[in-house]
Amino acid sequence: MIPSRERRPMLRPTIVAVVVAVAALVATSAGAQPAAERRPPGKQDDAADAYGEMLRRTDSAAHARYVRLRAARDASLAELNRAQDRYRSAGPELRAVALPQMRAARKKYAADEAAFLDFLDERDRKTLEQYRAATEQINTLLEQRARAREDLGELTKE
Repeated sequence: MIPSRERRPMLRPTIVAVVVAVAALVATSAGAQPAAERRPPGKQDDAADAYGEMLRRTDSAAHARYVRLRAARDASLAELNRAQDRYRSAGPELRAVALPQMRAARKKYAADEAAFLDFLDERDRKTLEQYRAATEQINTLLEQRARAREDLGELTKE
């Protein structure tokens, strides 16, 4: 039998539509989880605690600021989660009342998260600058040793 040359409808648009629908469903179900289940795994908290401990040992002022910013961010996230839960549990007639509270909580969380990220960026830039300075010192030492080796090589030739 000779295969037909008819054009078959492409399945790609259908596949794309299914993928988009599944992604939307996953995003919606993730947003509908209770606040306790939305918390990231403990490994992230452990890393944050280790970072805070390192700051406490090396820079007490930065540690105090880190703790304050992290606490503010965590509190605003908890408030945002509560506001979202109130909005979700409110009926259609009460959502208009809960919406401004949720928007205000979202803005506060965004501001607190941005301040926390700004702090981390500032610390990372400071660390990078320290690493650059240390790298320059090491490169200078390497160059000095290379020149010393050249001088020693010339001494052995004589």
